[in-house]
Amino acid sequence: MSFKTLLRSLVYLASLGLAVHLVLPRIPGIERSFVLISNSSGPLIWAAFLAIFGSYACYAEILGYTVGATTGLGVSARRRKRRGLGRWFMFRLTIAEHGASKVLPGGGSAAAAVTYAGLRIRGLKPARGALAVATTTVIVYGTLAAIFLSSLAYLILDHELNRAATAASVFALFLTLCALLLVALSYRSPNATRRFLTGVLYRAGRLFLRRRWTRHQTEMRAARVVLGLQSEVRALREQLLYHPAAAARLFGIAILYWTLDATCLFLIFIALGVPTGGIELFVAYGVAITFGSLPLTPGGLGVVEATMIGTLALLGAGPEVAIPVLGYRLFNFWLPIPLAAILYPTLHVGSAKYAREDEPPENPPKVHRKKRR
Repeated sequence: MSFKTLLRSLVYLASLGLAVHLVLPRIPGIERSFVLISNSSGPLIWAAFLAIFGSYACYAEILGYTVGATTGLGVSARRRKRRGLGRWFMFRLTIAEHGASKVLPGGGSAAAAVTYAGLRIRGLKPARGALAVATTTVIVYGTLAAIFLSSLAYLILDHELNRAATAASVFALFLTLCALLLVALSYRSPNATRRFLTGVLYRAGRLFLRRRWTRHQTEMRAARVVLGLQSEVRALREQLLYHPAAAARLFGIAILYWTLDATCLFLIFIALGVPTGGIELFVAYGVAITFGSLPLTPGGLGVVEATMIGTLALLGAGPEVAIPVLGYRLFNFWLPIPLAAILYPTLHVGSAKYAREDEPPENPPKVHRKKRR
């Protein structure tokens, strides 16, 4: 490491420490979350830490497999490590991605850009890096969609909900099924799907925006949506559907990823002594995390809290559930931010070596052919 790099790292860490000392205590809600956690059961809080880091390890495993598949390195972690793409690198990249999704506008898309940039640091070609990121996104959020559908089905079958809540659950289930159908049709019949989506968006735009919504704008937006969905499905098909055993394993790890994150929520509820049913809490978790994944606020700030508390209220919980929800968001939302700021610069260590390994030689040797007489 050169003196210039060392000096830059020291300045960066000093600035980070100053920001943590001066800025973090001024953020609304975080000081209260620290007080709540510090006054609760120590072993359960450590268990919550282990659960949230276990979920990051699951995500890193999925990302590592998809990177190994796209680069031809396979499932062997040892081969990926020799290429600079081992488990420790994937774990740091996962932390950086989750931290970026909490502070950058755009949510998942911004986090995917950070992951793509991290893979490019290790010398992956653009097509391979984009394919790995797309496949990981489909696996993780496809599993979340299944959890969301299960949560909605429970809300609809729960007879304690009023008519308005039941109607809202049915409508959300209908929209989710339509979105899944749109994904399938975008791959099977992209042109027909683009024309259908253009018609729907154009009528909706003219209804709400009147003359400011043009036909050309609608066609361009519909084409981008269909093209994006088509590329995501193609990435999943190329990487997984030809290997059913690997697909089942990765979706199992994705279920474990969300389960460990939900386990952190359960442990915080137990640590703070707030009683609630396990099924109801998991249903509220599925609904809240799904809405928090939408690019409305960075990391779903405010959306996750309000949706989770509102869903638990619909299921009969009292106002005391707001306290452990804030405590859980200290782990789920605030914890990755400083860790990402610390770990992201370490991704560049040794990047020049691995970047050279993936590039063709600049001056290939000349082949001398014998002249025929």
